[in-house]
Amino acid sequence: MVSSPPVVAVSKAMADQLTKVCRSLPSDIIREILSRLPVKSLCRFRCVSKSWLSLILDPQFVKMHFNKAIENEDLFYQRRKLLFADGKGDSLYSFDLDEFLNHYHDHPFLNGLGNCNNVGFIGDDYDGDLVVTRLKLPSCLGFSKYYSESCGLVLFRLGWELCVANPAIRKYKKLPAPTAELGPGPFICYQFGFGFDHTTDDFKVINSRSTKDGVEFIVYAFKTGSWRQIQRPFPYKTIRPGAGILLNGGLHWLMRRLEDNSRVIVSLSLAEEEVREIPLPLDLGVGVSDAPELGLFFKDSLCIAHTFITEMVNEIALTSYNEFWVMKEYGVAESWTKRKFLSDFESSVSSLLPSGYWRENHVLFWSGISDMLGMYNFNDFSCEGLSIPGYPTVIGAGFYVESLVSLDDHRDFNEHIQHERNLS
Repeated sequence: MVSSPPVVAVSKAMADQLTKVCRSLPSDIIREILSRLPVKSLCRFRCVSKSWLSLILDPQFVKMHFNKAIENEDLFYQRRKLLFADGKGDSLYSFDLDEFLNHYHDHPFLNGLGNCNNVGFIGDDYDGDLVVTRLKLPSCLGFSKYYSESCGLVLFRLGWELCVANPAIRKYKKLPAPTAELGPGPFICYQFGFGFDHTTDDFKVINSRSTKDGVEFIVYAFKTGSWRQIQRPFPYKTIRPGAGILLNGGLHWLMRRLEDNSRVIVSLSLAEEEVREIPLPLDLGVGVSDAPELGLFFKDSLCIAHTFITEMVNEIALTSYNEFWVMKEYGVAESWTKRKFLSDFESSVSSLLPSGYWRENHVLFWSGISDMLGMYNFNDFSCEGLSIPGYPTVIGAGFYVESLVSLDDHRDFNEHIQHERNLS
C-alpha cells in the first residue's frame, strides 16, 4: 500500500499546550529533552514557537543532538537507518533495519544457533507493516553503489556528478563541477570520499584523478563552496572506483605505488590533507588474479575481503581461495588478523562488502555479484541471506545516523513516497 506523506504540521492546540508546558521549564531542560527526540519530531516542533525554531536550527544544538546518538547506544540504534538503491538506480531508499530485525528476535541465526537455510532468507516471511522511505534522485543518470556517510549526511555519485544529501530532513545539494583552474583532464569521481574536519568545523569532499605523475586530490569545503587542489601529486595510481573508508579522521583507499606497482592502503587526513601509507597483511594471498576490497569492520577497524585465483584455464578459475582480514590496531601492520570466513551465500568473499552495520556478532554484507544482502556471524561462521520484502535487488548498502545537519543552498528531493506494505 502506498500512502501520502504524513502531515507534519503541529496543531494550534498542541502548540499552545507545548508552549504552556515550556514556560514552566528552564531552557537548559528543554534543550536536553529536545536533543533526545527523533529528527522527524523536531521538524514538526519547529512550528511550536519562534524560540523553538531558533533552538532547533541553532548549530550548537544540531551538534548536541547528533552527539547524543553517538554517546547513547539506545538513541544510536533508534536513529541509524539502512540506505540502499534498487535495480532502477533512480532513487535512494531508507528504512529501520534494527526495527525490522527485532521482528525476528527469536530467529535461530540471530541468536547464534547457526545457519538456517531450510527456512529461507530472513525477511522472506515478514508479516508486519514495512515502512520504506523513497527519496527520488534529482536526475536519472543512475546511482553509484559507492557512497560514504558523515554526521548524517550522505555523499553519493550520480552519473559523473557528486551529490550530498541529508535523508532525514530530505535535502540534497549537487556539488559544482571542478573548474579548469584545477588543471587539465577531468575529475570523474573515480575514487572519492567525504568527512567532517573537526579542526575547521567543516565538511570536506575529496575527489581524485590519476595522471602519469600520480594521484591528484581536490577538496570541496562546505564553508567556501568551492574546489581547490592539494598542491602536489602523490606517487600512487588508483585500482578501482569506490568511496573512501572514513576512519580516525582520514579517508582510505586501496592503491598501487608508482615505483613498483605494489598495493598499499593510502590514507588522506582531512585535517592536515597529508597522505600516509598503511601496509597490507604480509601474508595476503597472491594469485594469477585477485580482487581485494577494503571495508570497515563493525565501526572501528579496517578490513580486507579478498578472493584470489591460483589457477585458470581459458579464463575459467580452477582454484580460488577466500580470505578476510581485520586490522585490530589501526596503522599497525602486525595487528592484521585473518578471520575465518565460510559462506554459502556467495562464492567470492571479495564481492561481500561490509556495509558498516553490525548487531552483536553479526555483520551485514552486500553482495556485488548477486545484488543482495546477507548477514555473517563471526562467532560461529554462519551466514544468512537478508530479504527486504518488495525489493529483490539491492544496489549498494550503507548506513547513516539521522541528524539535523543542514546543507547551504539545499533543495528538496522532488518526490517522497512512503511505502507501507502489509504482508500478512
